[in-house]
Amino acid sequence: MSEKIRLHELKEHAFLLLNKSPFYLHLGMEVIEIEEGRAKLRLPVKDELKSLYGILHGGVIAALLDSAGTIACGSLMKVGEMAVTVDQRINYISNISSGVLFGEGRALHKGRFTGVAMTEAKDEDGNLVAVGMSTVFFVRGGESQIRNSKDPTDKRLLK
Repeated sequence: MSEKIRLHELKEHAFLLLNKSPFYLHLGMEVIEIEEGRAKLRLPVKDELKSLYGILHGGVIAALLDSAGTIACGSLMKVGEMAVTVDQRINYISNISSGVLFGEGRALHKGRFTGVAMTEAKDEDGNLVAVGMSTVFFVRGGESQIRNSKDPTDKRLLK
């Protein structure tokens, strides 16, 4: 099997898996692009995701950036690896109270155990809302650093 075909199949599997995530469904977040070392997500601003000030809650923006960075690094993983965030830093630049927010992640580094990503959140007009940097840890099958977790690549979970 060629590398291009394998990458295409992995991307399709990732879209199906991630966009069925209960958390993503709850937020209304959707993965719209995955490329090697890059990811883009879409998040509609909903009233139930707003703070008392009527703007999108910073925790929701953090979740969007976290996912964008993890998926960007995760796109470089080997078969049998899973990526989990171990550190995240965010600078909030502006706010958003309506429309759609886009999160983009770009992997800067993929090592044996960790990866580093830069992330940005922008509104529909391209205005910067937040920037971030995250570190992810790569867990391999059979290693149980994540307590009581399920393997999301387990085909039984795709039903």
